[in-house]
Amino acid sequence: VAAGGPSVGTGTKLFHGTQGACSEFPGRRAGEDLREAVPTAAKEAMALGMRGLRLWQAAPGGPAGWRLIATSPASRLSQTELIVMQNDLFNKEKNRQLSLTPRTEKIEVKHVGKTDPGTVFVMNKNISTPYNCALHLSEWYCRKSILALVDGQPWDMYKPLTKSCEIEFLTFKDRDPGEVNKAYWRSCAMMMGCVIERAFKDEYVVSLVRAPEVPVICGAFCYDVVLDKRLDEWMPTKENLRSLTKDAHTLIYKDLPFETLEVEAKVALEIFQHNKYKTDFIEEKASQNPERIVKLHRFGDFIDVSEGPLIPRTSICFQYEVSAVHNLQATPLSLVRRFQGLSLPVHLRVSKAGITIFYNKILLEFSEC
Repeated sequence: VAAGGPSVGTGTKLFHGTQGACSEFPGRRAGEDLREAVPTAAKEAMALGMRGLRLWQAAPGGPAGWRLIATSPASRLSQTELIVMQNDLFNKEKNRQLSLTPRTEKIEVKHVGKTDPGTVFVMNKNISTPYNCALHLSEWYCRKSILALVDGQPWDMYKPLTKSCEIEFLTFKDRDPGEVNKAYWRSCAMMMGCVIERAFKDEYVVSLVRAPEVPVICGAFCYDVVLDKRLDEWMPTKENLRSLTKDAHTLIYKDLPFETLEVEAKVALEIFQHNKYKTDFIEEKASQNPERIVKLHRFGDFIDVSEGPLIPRTSICFQYEVSAVHNLQATPLSLVRRFQGLSLPVHLRVSKAGITIFYNKILLEFSEC
């Protein structure tokens, strides 16, 4: 497995990237891993008006969870600590949900696909996933399946099955790949969000807003971001975009699985308490259902709010490029940027000449969407 991106050196660069590639772009400290190249929570706390507060985890034997306490500015939570905190909360909720089913219950899952129809699997409720069912069919299903249809509803390949059901597997080469294409764009956007959040040096605040649902016909995926106020005049160069693309390919090479977890809004709010835009988005999503349930997804140690479903693994991506950044709107408090990307999955790989033609065509069409 590849480690994080190569070092860029120190100095006044903004961005993490390839050695010497982006002289005017704030960069990653020498030897710094992609996962650690993230802004500090102290800056984000100030941006949210939480001056003098710090998250801390209770000691063993004490009250569980994370708390906000008054503290000096120098000791505020770092972004690396934020990542640990978020993943601790995610894992705690995941384990809590698993503990609600103390004994294993069996369910019957009937395959209704065009090949091998009528095959019935005896699986474990709340544990077995569509991927586990695919393992009982053939290697082809494991490699080619991007989503499942569970009783007709699109379903993540690694999302546990909750009851007896009928299942069908979806691929990029189906007659109607609409749901698969949408899942692919969502997943590519989430990967881009991870790359952007962790690309800048610690002193710059990077706040992810959301990944907008762009029509598949536009042929691109996007993520809206608010950068540090000091970067309002900055626009990325081609070298900067190549640096982001390189970090995305690091994630692809790691072949990370996408997990899904449905949680109560209060859990999601606790996980994203450092990001005002995410907490607003969580409240918006929670208001759309009476149970106030919010869907989270995770790959590696990066967690985001997404309706899903998503693709099974980051390695499903093949050609992947962060292609442009656009200014959307400016307020006295923030400037929203839309980062745009293009990609093709490994199942639809084309030649280098073909991908150039594809990208040029998509860039033209996207500008008209």
